Amino acid sequence: MIKKLLLCAAFMASAAAYSQTQEDLGKIQLSVSFTEAQTERFEQDVLLKTESKLTQLLADYGIAATNYNNGLLLQPNIIINSQDVVEGGMQNINVITMTLQLVIRQDQTDIIFSSYSKTLKGTGRNTALAISNALNTLSAGDPSLVAFLNKGTDKVLKYYESNCNQIISKSANLDKSGKYAESLALLASIPDAARCYNTAQSKSLEIFSNLQRKECSAFISDAKMFIAQKDYSSAFEVLSRVGSVSPCAAESSLLVKNIENRITAEEKKQWDQQMNMRKDHVALEKQRISAIKDIAVSFYNSQKRPGNVIIVR
Repeated sequence: MIKKLLLCAAFMASAAAYSQTQEDLGKIQLSVSFTEAQTERFEQDVLLKTESKLTQLLADYGIAATNYNNGLLLQPNIIINSQDVVEGGMQNINVITMTLQLVIRQDQTDIIFSSYSKTLKGTGRNTALAISNALNTLSAGDPSLVAFLNKGTDKVLKYYESNCNQIISKSANLDKSGKYAESLALLASIPDAARCYNTAQSKSLEIFSNLQRKECSAFISDAKMFIAQKDYSSAFEVLSRVGSVSPCAAESSLLVKNIENRITAEEKKQWDQQMNMRKDHVALEKQRISAIKDIAVSFYNSQKRPGNVIIVR
C-alpha cells in the first residue's frame, strides 16, 4: 500500500511536465496506466521510466499524454523473459531480455482498440537500469509501433463517432439521477478530435451548473453556521466555493460583504480577485472546465477495478 501511495505521489509531482497546452487540442489524448500486478512487481524507478518513455513516444507521434484520466488508456505490461548476471572487472552487469506489451483501451468499457508486443534487450548495473536501457531501444519510428498507434487512434475515433449519441444520452440520464460526477466523467471520456466533442463540452457545463445548484443550499447553510460560531475564515472558505452561476451566488456575495471586516486581508484580497475573475468570461469558462476535469478525475480514481489500478498524473 505504501509503495502505491509513493508511486501515485511521484506521478502527481511530475504532472507539470506533461500538462496540456493549446497545441494539444484536436489530438487523441491517452493516460498511461499500470495494472496492480505491475505496480507490485516493479520498483518505482522502472514504472516512472516506462511512463516517461511512452509519453515521449506519444508526443513524437502527435498524441497528448494527459495529466488526467479521460478514460482512454495506454496500458503497458513488462514481462521479464530472462535475466543473467555477467561478471565484469569492476562490477557485474545485468543482462535482461523482456517483452513490452502495450494496449490502448477504454477504461469504462474495457474495450481494447489496439495491442502491441516487442522483445527488447538491455544491460545495466542492476535490474532497473537494465530495463531502462532496454526501453531506450524502443524507437518512435518502429513500423510495428506506428501501426499499433495508427490502428488504435483510428479505432478510438470510430468508436466515439459511432457511440457519441448513446454516450451523451447516458450522461443525461445520469445527470437526471443526480449522478453528476459519473455523468461528467463519461462526457470527459470523449476525445476532442471527435465531432461531438463541442456538444459534450456544452453538456458538461450544463451538468456542472446542475451540480452547483444542488450544492448551493448546503454551502449557504454551512456558511451561516460558521458565522453563528464566529468562525469567519471557515465561512469565507465555504462561500468562496459558490460558483458565479449558482442560484445562491448573490446571497453568497451578500454574506461575504457582511463579514468582510472580520476576515483577514489576504482572504479579502482573494475574494476581490475572484469577483474580478467572474467579470472575465474567458477566465471563468476555463475555471469551470478545470473544475469539471477535477470532478472527472476524482470519479475515475474512486472506481478501482479488480486487479487494476489507474495511475493519473
